[in-house]
Amino acid sequence: MNQDRALNDILVDEGYVTRDVLHTVLAGRADTRESVVDVLVRQGAITPQQKLKCIGLQTGIPFVDVRSMEVDSRSARLLPQKTCARLKLLIIEASDTCATVAMSNALDLEAIDEISQDLNRDVDPVWALEQDISEKMVEVFGAFNDLEDLLGNNSGLDEDIEVTSGEVEDNDHVIALGEGGEGSPVVQFVNGLFIRAIRMRTSDIHIQPDSKGVKVKFRIDGVLRDIMEIPKDVHRAVVSRIKVLSGLDIAERRVPQDGRCSLVSTEGEYDFRVATYPSVNGEKVTIRVLDKSRGIVPVEKLGIESDSEKRLLWAAEQSQGLVLVTGPTGSGKTTTLYALLRHLNEGDRQIITIEDPAEYQMDGIVQANVNKAAGMTFAAGLRAILRADPDVILVGESRDPETAKTSIEAALTGHLVLTSLHSNDSAAAITRLVEMGVEEFLVAASVTCSVAQRLVRCNCPNCSEPYKPDPEILERLQLPKDGQYKKGVGCDTCGGTGYKGRMGVYEVLSVTGTIQKMILAGESNVAIRDKARELGMKTLIDDAAAKAAAGLTTVEEVARVVAAEDRS
Repeated sequence: MNQDRALNDILVDEGYVTRDVLHTVLAGRADTRESVVDVLVRQGAITPQQKLKCIGLQTGIPFVDVRSMEVDSRSARLLPQKTCARLKLLIIEASDTCATVAMSNALDLEAIDEISQDLNRDVDPVWALEQDISEKMVEVFGAFNDLEDLLGNNSGLDEDIEVTSGEVEDNDHVIALGEGGEGSPVVQFVNGLFIRAIRMRTSDIHIQPDSKGVKVKFRIDGVLRDIMEIPKDVHRAVVSRIKVLSGLDIAERRVPQDGRCSLVSTEGEYDFRVATYPSVNGEKVTIRVLDKSRGIVPVEKLGIESDSEKRLLWAAEQSQGLVLVTGPTGSGKTTTLYALLRHLNEGDRQIITIEDPAEYQMDGIVQANVNKAAGMTFAAGLRAILRADPDVILVGESRDPETAKTSIEAALTGHLVLTSLHSNDSAAAITRLVEMGVEEFLVAASVTCSVAQRLVRCNCPNCSEPYKPDPEILERLQLPKDGQYKKGVGCDTCGGTGYKGRMGVYEVLSVTGTIQKMILAGESNVAIRDKARELGMKTLIDDAAAKAAAGLTTVEEVARVVAAEDRS
């Protein structure tokens, strides 16, 4: 009882509850064997973290938030994963003589003695939530139950997977799960890696070698997360397996290569675009994950502000002109372009595309892939399209002057052309065409609309709650300090990140007569942007701020993704 009273005092001293709340809980406690702190957690009056912090103060053993820590994976792996899972603990750092160990029960003397003997080191225990320890173990040890066993002689994967390599539409050959040796650990590791990436809503897989090991990272909701480390001596075998699946030359390690493969499983249908890059520590592999079964998003579901959406659809419904969609890699440009194609695909227009590659297949549209080896570049494909009587043309990317000029020529000769471009904002996309060698009068006459976009992470709908952002960030972004902002605190639904999914933020610049005159006069992108704002254009920061104010994302996420601008 003395210990219970001491813990109650700590709860009050730390400001987590008041004396009145404690007295109410004590008076209403039906089972006197249940501690007051457990009743408070069950009723939601305090969080499990606050409970452990108070227990830490009571016992003199500190509490750590493992979820937000950078754990040294080499130290953590001094103990096998099975041991860590059984004892519900994780080494967070270690020296030659001592190891700091996060434990769900830091008073478990038997566990402390056991791992002290296994490590031949002194053990310094700290309190941590069991759920946080489990989630951190996934990052440290990998996406599978026992990575060492998987890359050894045993396997725990039993997925029903069929993988098609090379050109998927040709269906050249099918590589079954067991090909290359029944139960081959590398084969199962790679297929399991793909499945894990899909289940974690990953957009990109990175296999990145360094001087000591190989890190595997997943880009989830636009942010890279360390998933595991694999031994250096299996790196080449893993890369070779991925090359086999994607139709690449396994003997060539000196130059970059690009390939693709497809996976069909109970998870759905997915395409994987594979790119290798030779580094000083071995080949880096980047794999873009594309969900073929997700479907094409309608324009009205993109999240474009109402007036901006009307301007975009007006430009897309014209019989001719050039519509630019701009932004960095991974900002959702392809999603927007396909949404526009879906809107236009009503059967009364001939729509033809040239892409690298066609990410989603649409009925009623003629789609083609770039094939540089066969001479099918963007520019060559576009010239061929012009001889096929198109009404609407999609050029996946105008990445060189020849393609840009041909796209503009097509837009000036009675065709609607949709294309993407890399630039910082909608006005910069217009001046970028001029920098690529297109004359100002051609740009002014052809471009009807320029869309800039970014992707921001959405607040988790399950755990978001009101919060007060840093005033400095609000001032930098020129956002109101009294806004009703929300932020996810982290839960099982969002994997403890506070975010789940992403949404677009947009600015849509209509090339009106005023903007055309500025382009012809050679005005800068800054001047064009300022004039467009005067004419009613909502900028990226305007749209992002509105979504933060609506509680859809956080102010910090806006600051991370969208650059601050002069809004004076």
